[in-house]
Amino acid sequence: MINTEYTKEFFFDIDAYLIEWYPQMNQATRRTICFQSLEWLTSDELEAVVDVVVDDYAKDKQGLTKKEVEDEEDAESSD
Repeated sequence: MINTEYTKEFFFDIDAYLIEWYPQMNQATRRTICFQSLEWLTSDELEAVVDVVVDDYAKDKQGLTKKEVEDEEDAESSD
């Protein structure tokens, strides 16, 4: 059975973050920071994060590693 109850989208409120962590920042500055942040942020960066999580999950959570790596580790531990 597949669990379909999980969050599939990522939402980050830049303005709320700035208000919480930079309370002295005025609204005009927050607008500028929000605009520039969205210009700098790319989907490639988010995809890279997802790929790292996939790699971590595959290796650490499911023990999915290349056979050659496992054989080398076994040989080193028996020396």
